[in-house]
This record gives sequence, C-alpha cells and structure tokens, in this order.
Amino acid sequence: MNTHHLQELESFLGPFEGVIPTLERRHSETKSQGMRDFYEMYMSESDCTTCNGARLSKNSLSVKVGEKNINELTDMSIDKIKNYLNSLTLSKKDAMIADQILKELDKRLQFLMDVGLEYLTLSRNAGSLSGGEAQRIRLATQIGSGLTGVLYILDEPSIGLHQRDNDKLIATLKKLRDLGNTVLVVEHDEDTMYAADQIIDIGPGAGIHGGKVMAQRNCRRN
Repeated sequence: MNTHHLQELESFLGPFEGVIPTLERRHSETKSQGMRDFYEMYMSESDCTTCNGARLSKNSLSVKVGEKNINELTDMSIDKIKNYLNSLTLSKKDAMIADQILKELDKRLQFLMDVGLEYLTLSRNAGSLSGGEAQRIRLATQIGSGLTGVLYILDEPSIGLHQRDNDKLIATLKKLRDLGNTVLVVEHDEDTMYAADQIIDIGPGAGIHGGKVMAQRNCRRN
C-alpha cells in the first residue's frame, strides 16, 4: 500500500449496534417486500421455553376454568370449547357469577359454528387462515353485532365448504338479511343462488369483457 493511500485512512470510536439489532431494525424499517424476504432468511420462530408458546405469565396460566387454563381452552376446536363450557359443574355462587359470561361465550361460539368453522382453534394464527375462513369469521362477528341497515358484500364465501356447512352458511346469510340488512353475494354455488331473493347475471364475459347486466330475476321463495 503506498503512502498516498495510507494518508486517506481515518479511524473513530463509536458504539456498535450489533448484528441482530441491525437486522431487526432494517427489517422493520424497509417497505420493500424483497428486502423483507431477505432479512427474514435470518429469522425463525420458536416457542418460549418458559411458557411453551402460551405467551402468558405463570400467574395467568394458573387461573383455570374447570380443569383448563385459557391457553388449553384456546388450543381446543370451537365445537369442543362449546361442549366443555356447557358441561362445567359450578357451585351456586360461581354459576351466578358466570351466568351471563357463559351465555355470551356460547352465543359467539355458535355464530362461528353456524358458518362452518367449528374445526378452528382460537389460538390459530390469523395469517394461516384461508380467504374464505377469514371472510366467514368476519361474517360471524357481524351477526353478533346485531347491526341493521348495513350493506354486506361477500365474494364466494362458500368456497371449500362441505355441503352441510354450506347450508349453515346460507342460513346465516338469511339471518343477516332478516335483521334488516342487504346482503350482496358474488357466488357460483347453485344452492346459494336458489336461496337468493334476486339473481343478477353480469357478463357477457369476464373481466374487461363483462360489466353488463345480462339477466335479472326475482326468485325469493321463503
């Protein structure tokens, strides 16, 4: 190295942020999905060794309903939670305290079952839900809110549903309608179309080739 280059070198003292804090900071600050993917190559998820993934303190987990704490309950499927809560044996005093709480829980769990989601666990990561599942969860929430005069627009909510659960979904949509709401469903399912008050066919093709009302028919039967 020649003398000219040596004269250009400088040194300074300062705090070093650290490799891990640098990666975390840059990951949180970047808006580029490509860069987020790059930083996430160096990240992995693992359960806390203290709570084993429950994300609650030891004191919180020591509180139990019957024989189960809140983490054990949320790891159960919705239908099993409903059955468990309905089978609780409580003292007269505890039953009086829990009466309204249990009624509200039972009602909300039933809403989720009515849209065919009884197999889900409450602890499931929201990011792992399909579009149809997330849509039906929002639907169940809206039924519980009891709002009226609202326009609901649903995009193929029957996708992936067993026929039995599809019937439950249709009954739920009718319940929303009967509360005094307007429910607009984009759907290709035959049973859902038969259950509609009115069918509108948009065409003649898809995408840029559509946009015109091709047919319209009132078909309310009940």
